[in-house]
Amino acid sequence: MLALSARHSRRHQEPSCQPEEGIMRSLLIPHRPHERAAIRHGPVAGFLQSVGRFALHLFEMCMVMCVGAILLSVLFFGAAAMLGYTDLPQQAPELAVLVIAINLSLPMAVWMRFMGMEWRPTLEMSGSTMVAGLLLIAAYWLDIVAKSSLMELQTGLLACPLMFAVMLFRFRLYSTSHPRHHDPATA
Repeated sequence: MLALSARHSRRHQEPSCQPEEGIMRSLLIPHRPHERAAIRHGPVAGFLQSVGRFALHLFEMCMVMCVGAILLSVLFFGAAAMLGYTDLPQQAPELAVLVIAINLSLPMAVWMRFMGMEWRPTLEMSGSTMVAGLLLIAAYWLDIVAKSSLMELQTGLLACPLMFAVMLFRFRLYSTSHPRHHDPATA
């Protein structure tokens, strides 16, 4: 009975560092698996994972938005050229800006729904691009923005920064993993 008790107590003692591992290893690497997991999944690691997921979502959204807008714009402006409107941005700048806004919004909305995003964030993201287009049209009508810089402003300076701002507003949503997104604000 005494031998069984001694064996039982040795089994439940803290594991000791082996002499060849050294003192620094025993201080830096925890012995228990749950302590090692706490270090790997600590607050800094969790934050970095969230930022990484957010950056991945931002990259995906920019790529989908840009590639989709380029393809849809080539189709639309190519069809317009075949109908005789060879320079639509100069002939009808408001229409061109509106078409670009739709071409930026549509692929993004389709992608977000495909990835399982709820309707509310999908409409917020798509709506930001549409609002930017409408504001540019209003700025053009008020002679704040020149006709020659409308397309450059919309595609180069407004689309991705606006998308980033909307995503940043819902950081928790866009810093989660992809499978079946949900909005934490409505959950």
